Amino acid sequence: MRSLIFVLEMLCLLPIAMARPFVGVLLWDWIAFMNPHKVVWGFGVDWPWAWACFVVTIVGWAFSREPKRIAVNPTTVLMGLFVLGITMNMPFAISPWPAEYEGWLVVLKMFVFFIITASLLTDRRRIDALIWVIVVSMGYWILDQGGASVVTLGGHKAFGPPTTMIADNNAFAAALLVVMPLINYLRMQASHKVVRTALLAVLGLTFLTVLASYSRGAFLGILAVTLVLWWRSRSKLASVIVLGAVLGAAIAFMPADWVARMHTIDHYQADGSAESRLYIWHVAWLLALRHPLTGAGFHATIFQSVINTVVPGGRHLAIHSIWFQALGEQGFLVFFIWLGITIVGYLNTRWIIRVTRDRADLAWAQDLARMGQVSIVAYATAGSFLPIAYWDIYFTVLVALAATRVVVARAVTVDTADRSRAWRTRMAGAIPSPAGFSAAARGAAVRTGLR
Repeated sequence: MRSLIFVLEMLCLLPIAMARPFVGVLLWDWIAFMNPHKVVWGFGVDWPWAWACFVVTIVGWAFSREPKRIAVNPTTVLMGLFVLGITMNMPFAISPWPAEYEGWLVVLKMFVFFIITASLLTDRRRIDALIWVIVVSMGYWILDQGGASVVTLGGHKAFGPPTTMIADNNAFAAALLVVMPLINYLRMQASHKVVRTALLAVLGLTFLTVLASYSRGAFLGILAVTLVLWWRSRSKLASVIVLGAVLGAAIAFMPADWVARMHTIDHYQADGSAESRLYIWHVAWLLALRHPLTGAGFHATIFQSVINTVVPGGRHLAIHSIWFQALGEQGFLVFFIWLGITIVGYLNTRWIIRVTRDRADLAWAQDLARMGQVSIVAYATAGSFLPIAYWDIYFTVLVALAATRVVVARAVTVDTADRSRAWRTRMAGAIPSPAGFSAAARGAAVRTGLR
């Protein structure tokens, strides 16, 4: 029954997406982020829904009345260069061809869709709709996994949506850290008390779910996120009380085995997982030095044949670090393009905050920029220990920040033009034109009898 309802729903929404491509953007993001077709049973589970949404949105965008201009800004330009770079690297990859092609196709599809999304994010309403889709999609798994942790008194280990980049407990926790500031942004913008209270409850449950992942990297990340959330908040005293209480309560809730696992952070030298990470980071660095322009290819270090080229007989493992993953797989040139996308995203937040500081009508943009900074810090911190270099939700957030900058710039430009026009109008009324002055002077001369 669940499967039938889902399939009928998709068959109704896909034609709407054809007519209104932004609906297709939201639909594609919902499928990609929440993976709803994997929580139903029946004939719709394995259908290529993401591909269907992708094709329908592209076709709809091409033939609808939406503007056909690609959004050109530093974020989209760097994403285009990134797509070009990974495509040019393909013939030189030493990863087995099936793995290289699969990785390239997944990343290509995502980044092309990011560029289309940027072209359709034309106002605040659409930007907020995109943020809501991210929060609702991840909120389902927060309620599912966090709720299970509450019921089991912290005994349940939280995992992400199956068959996604964040299915692993560590990656899921990192994803929640990135999404947490977005939940707070929506809470700050909500006008209804019930919505604000509900989002606050989800925010608290998110803290608990991150801890319930039993991820040590996420524990370090949540400390960093809490600190930055406090720093970027408007009321620092209230924030430190609320954040401290929530984090303290969540930690106190966790069982003794969780506490014991977190204590192993102090003894990372004797921890096999930490040693494995250090080893594979070294391997990725050697691969980047061996192939500085093209990298070794997608998923390179999970293949023994690739490892043997730099460390004969070494272990093959996934690269648990966004930095070394992008560097080892794509080489230095594409790595710096990839890194540039994040740097531009951070610069966008700083520009938005500076420009909107005294603009009450653009307070929403400042709030989003502040929370966007927290998301960037969360990704950089937790991602340092995880292989999520091409994670879709994070780059969608950067696209939303770029679109917010465009919306703010347009509002500021219009406001400046209006003030300039009003000033010219006032000046024109205060200083008569030469022709008008001559007529007035002649009239005065006639009335005084002067000829």
